Amino acid sequence: MQFQFPSLGNPMRQTRDLIHFLLLTAAMVAGFIVSGCDNKETVLDVDTPDGGVEVNRDIDDGSLSVDVQD
Repeated sequence: MQFQFPSLGNPMRQTRDLIHFLLLTAAMVAGFIVSGCDNKETVLDVDTPDGGVEVNRDIDDGSLSVDVQD
């Protein structure tokens, strides 16, 4: 009686699956890098029935932006 290693399957399929995995991983990493981070913090957020005001400060350069919703 001889010992037989379990079949590892089709080597071409393993290569294809590895390439798919690497491509999907690269796409995810690229998505995270491209989306980045919004370096803003909310200083003031006022909501009223007629609209609202939101003031954000950019953390990098300290500039303020004011958004008014009607």
